[in-house]
Amino acid sequence: MNVIAVDVGASNLRGAIISKTGRVIKCLKFKTPRKGKSGRVLTNRVIDLIKELLKDFPKKKIRGISIASIGPLNQKGEIIRSSNLSFKRVPLKEPLRKYFALPLIIHNDCTAAVWGEKVFGAGKKYQNLVYVSLSSGIGGGAVVNNHLLTGRNNAAEIGHFNVETEYRLPCSCKKGVGHWQAYCSGRGLPLFLKHWMKKKKIKRRVPSVASLNWLNKDKSLKLFIKEINRINGLGFSNVIAAYDPEIITLGGGMILPAKNRPVILSGIKRNVDKFLPLPKIIITPLKDKIVLYGAAALFFYPAK
Repeated sequence: MNVIAVDVGASNLRGAIISKTGRVIKCLKFKTPRKGKSGRVLTNRVIDLIKELLKDFPKKKIRGISIASIGPLNQKGEIIRSSNLSFKRVPLKEPLRKYFALPLIIHNDCTAAVWGEKVFGAGKKYQNLVYVSLSSGIGGGAVVNNHLLTGRNNAAEIGHFNVETEYRLPCSCKKGVGHWQAYCSGRGLPLFLKHWMKKKKIKRRVPSVASLNWLNKDKSLKLFIKEINRINGLGFSNVIAAYDPEIITLGGGMILPAKNRPVILSGIKRNVDKFLPLPKIIITPLKDKIVLYGAAALFFYPAK
């Protein structure tokens, strides 16, 4: 038995054919389209991805399609007003169901990811775990007492935790200031760096933030890294206070590159509040396929 798993991200679309045992049979990656007249541009690209996965693979061996997508999602299976996409509405569930005539489910990406960690990854032996994605945005998923938290559609939107009061930078969601992802996400961090340099009267070209390790070696910017670590510490403290996990696994484009890990991991562990028992904090062993594993896990092993 196999499922087509799709990860709809702000930067990339990933798709895979995955067996019930978690074997990845075929995997593809496309760039997420960012321009077009409507969200159907993105819908059509997802269709193209699935068609490419099915090429030279017997459709009769596919049980269905499982989509794990950035949010917010509504009950119709549409992405609505995502802070990390330029489209106000992206229909997914109905167009894909009609086009492929296969059973289809859709979930939030990080909600799926934490279930993938529970079924196939580092969370197998834990009843309480959280997955945190430090990527274009910041997202999370939580399992509490072996129950996956889903809310109505978008539980554990941790990137919108309020963590900062000094700079009060607006979040990309355009609904608030001081949100965690306004400072420490892939899209927020460069804007925060520019604002911080102006506040500190550092007059020079704003450097690339592709490597936080490189920034940490720049004497004039070491204090900025301390600020990032402090704010990440506040974010993770909120996660621990909210969900009381035994383990937190990390993924996403900010943390998976090996050059960034020492800076971010050490910063989290130094700055997280110690008023509650600290969980184990590790990089996910499922790496950049964690959302795909999560989509497959939700299809074959529905959450409680």
